[in-house]
Amino acid sequence: MPSSYWTRARDLLFSRYGKRLYLPLGLVAAGICIGIFRPAFWTAGNINNVLVSAAFSGICACGMTILITAGLIDLSVAGVIAISAITMAYILPKSTVGLAMTVALLIGLSLGLVNGFVVAIMKIPPFIGTLGTLYLFLGAAFILTHGRVVAIPSKNFRRLTTGAVGPIPMSFIVFLIFALFCGWLLHCTYFGRHIRAIGSNEEASRLAGIPITRTKILAFMLSGIGFSIAAIFIAGRLASAEGNMSIGFEMSVIAAVVVGGTSMRGGEGTLLGTVFGTLLFAVLSNALNLFGVGSYWQYVLLGVVLICAIAAGNLRISDVAVRGDE
Repeated sequence: MPSSYWTRARDLLFSRYGKRLYLPLGLVAAGICIGIFRPAFWTAGNINNVLVSAAFSGICACGMTILITAGLIDLSVAGVIAISAITMAYILPKSTVGLAMTVALLIGLSLGLVNGFVVAIMKIPPFIGTLGTLYLFLGAAFILTHGRVVAIPSKNFRRLTTGAVGPIPMSFIVFLIFALFCGWLLHCTYFGRHIRAIGSNEEASRLAGIPITRTKILAFMLSGIGFSIAAIFIAGRLASAEGNMSIGFEMSVIAAVVVGGTSMRGGEGTLLGTVFGTLLFAVLSNALNLFGVGSYWQYVLLGVVLICAIAAGNLRISDVAVRGDE
């Protein structure tokens, strides 16, 4: 009887229905539990902080979801953010806010193209290739600033990037819009179909005539745009830009994507899961701050949750394989 009970529970947990609900339910449960012990969690100012924090990593996570679904990965997040923000900071005093933001987006697009060239044309594995470009971009960022912080005095820029529509921060609205756009690309276009096919079986996709190289380059360019959008809002929040403004950020982004249900094996991705995964990490990080837990423990939590998420994904895949054999 107990064995039968656990079998049914496992089937429910790893079913498509359970997979869609565990993150929203976990998010609600976490919010209720935190609110009971720390009522300050539900104040308007704190909720605003949670949404802004989720937006920063979530915008990056949308592009990363596309990449991981294609069996790729990009570790150069911090470098792209730094160069985009620094370039914008230098341009802003001499130009309009719109022009500066456009240049930042073009920088992100160009650096994504560089990553795509390294991985798709030079055939360097994405983990090694983007790790190399991470150091390349960070080095360029420190050279541009001589290791200093570049202030952004523009009040219009800060007003635009830190503003809100009603109670919802502008950065979070942009995050949701970008998530919807990436979800549409992934599930409703030929590009998304190619991404999923390449992630499932690249060799079969090549034999089927799918343009592997072009699709990979476009995926990296899309993620580069996402990183530069995040750079705009992070720079607005800090009112400055520097080389180390987001070092280590890529791990939070990847963790949010994986916890959201996107398979590290490729071929399967969900933007809705990415949104909830990002929110869950933002809530947990905020809770640790409210409970006075040291910032270093946040890295411990990030590692534990990431390992558990990957283990759960592998268990689900193994369970499906066993069912197929039966």
